[in-house]
Amino acid sequence: MLEAITLFIFISTLLIAVFIEAPIYIALLINLVLLCMYSKYRNYNIKEICNMILIGIKDIKMILVVFSSIGMITGIWRLSGTISYIIYHGVTLIKVDYFYVGIFVFNSIISFLTGTSFGTASTAGIISMSISNAMGFNPIISGGAILSGCFFGDRSSPLSTSALLVANLTETDLITNLKNMLRTAIIPFILTIITYQLFNIRAEAVIDVHSIEAIADIFNFHWSLLIPTIIIIALSIAKVPLIITLIISIIISIFLAIGLQNSSSVEILRTLIFGFHTNSPAGNLINGGGFMSMINMHIIVGISSAYFGFFKHTPILNPIKKFVNWVFTKLPPMFVIVILSIVISTFSSNQTLSVMLTYEMARTNIKNKYKLALYLENSAIMTATYIPYNIAGRTPIEMIGAPIVSLYTAFYIHYIVVVNTIVSSINYYKNKN
Repeated sequence: MLEAITLFIFISTLLIAVFIEAPIYIALLINLVLLCMYSKYRNYNIKEICNMILIGIKDIKMILVVFSSIGMITGIWRLSGTISYIIYHGVTLIKVDYFYVGIFVFNSIISFLTGTSFGTASTAGIISMSISNAMGFNPIISGGAILSGCFFGDRSSPLSTSALLVANLTETDLITNLKNMLRTAIIPFILTIITYQLFNIRAEAVIDVHSIEAIADIFNFHWSLLIPTIIIIALSIAKVPLIITLIISIIISIFLAIGLQNSSSVEILRTLIFGFHTNSPAGNLINGGGFMSMINMHIIVGISSAYFGFFKHTPILNPIKKFVNWVFTKLPPMFVIVILSIVISTFSSNQTLSVMLTYEMARTNIKNKYKLALYLENSAIMTATYIPYNIAGRTPIEMIGAPIVSLYTAFYIHYIVVVNTIVSSINYYKNKN
């Protein structure tokens, strides 16, 4: 009974924070205290509670390093002129009538080539969002289109670590899983294109010519400014670790800032930490980035990652496990896994943990390994983005500077979940009858 009450308070706290638009880290901190109180009541001592907190935090050290690098890269790209160069030339190449579809497809291609949503967001995503702002498109729709593209490859690229994770968990063949994923992505992909094109019909985009021209007055342009973005895509395809890729891109950008923009060491250091800022009319398009821009993400992930130890070493999730086993006997498996993965994502800070916990609760109820793998790809991999503090969706959104509500205009993600749940449920009831 205590476990059920604790979980109810846990979820209610998060929902209230979202509803009243309170800082999400406050709700996360309250829930951390709640978990500590629950553990203390269950006779865990202070040392054990501290160890449970540290278990999760230790596991995300590298993620925090990546966040820091991403913040610095988005700042130095601005100082070096890379972002401005792409905006200046990009607005003349983009077809206004197909903009949302264009950036969705563009980011889908890059994510399929690289297999990473973070890598895609930090390159194609930033470029797409910068051009969207310059052309006056709705940032909420643009952010959703970019996130949709990021997750196309994050889900079904041969280079995707999440696809590999699912294959390893379910002990299935990666290539067979990829074929199944691409097959079940056809209708969602088409529906996504139609949806974004419908939004494009009513879009009132006006190119900010004054700001665009002001960009050219600030920077010295040269084709070499494209190298920092190209290097990320190339090294990601070559399977170079993301952190190394980001560091190399930062170093190249520093040299470009010195060589082309005559930036001083003080300017470079300030930009890496606090981001790029100018009082020019172009500032509304190119200001931002820096290590400090990711502080909010550090806090959110740091607190929420501390939950993992409590879920692993206490019986707090037992009521959910018992209920889930019962529900699996009554409803279509895919439907159950979708609901389960959404609930689990509220307790976890990252996609990997969401997938692993969902698999752990579902594996005894679904005997066909390939079906289980496909269900996980069409649910837990995608639904982690529904939770505003889960880094799966929030990190790409923070990277590109889109409103957080863009999580819910990522229509490709929604269509993957909804379409495949409907198809799976229809087949379930057909076979049952």
